[in-house]
Amino acid sequence: MPGLWHGYPVPTIRAPGRLHGGDLCITQAKEPAMTTEEMLAKVPLFQDLPKKSLDRIAKFVRQRNFQAGDTIFKEGEEGVGFFLVTSGKVDVSRAGSTLATISDGGFFGEMALLDNHRRSATVKATADTACLAIMRSDFIAELRNNPDLAVEMLNTMSRRVRELDEKLTHT
Repeated sequence: MPGLWHGYPVPTIRAPGRLHGGDLCITQAKEPAMTTEEMLAKVPLFQDLPKKSLDRIAKFVRQRNFQAGDTIFKEGEEGVGFFLVTSGKVDVSRAGSTLATISDGGFFGEMALLDNHRRSATVKATADTACLAIMRSDFIAELRNNPDLAVEMLNTMSRRVRELDEKLTHT
């Protein structure tokens, strides 16, 4: 029977042995899973947004699952969404050369939320992978319906451009 750790269920492992006439029980503590809003808050594009805005975005996040070997999207295709890896692993490649490997907590495709450009790389699942996905059409509709979110996103994009400019100036 699972135990409780700070109110969260945790698995119990039964091991042979004696402890006051019964089996020796070892309970493994497990951190509670993060909410969608907490995961989104770790993405630089969303990290400065207030909780209210994260809550609104989380309402149109979709769960997407891919099997090892699935191509999530190909270089040159229309960019239609953003993906946040919740488990698994993907490779990002361009012209057949691997650029990056992304796993739990990593993300890709964020610029597709803001522009209509073609994908600059191919992303392929190298293990069974679960992602949270935000489709561009849903995101743009939310920006149109929520001007405060649009202004917050402009502030975030401006900050990111300034940070990149600063990096380029000092290299």
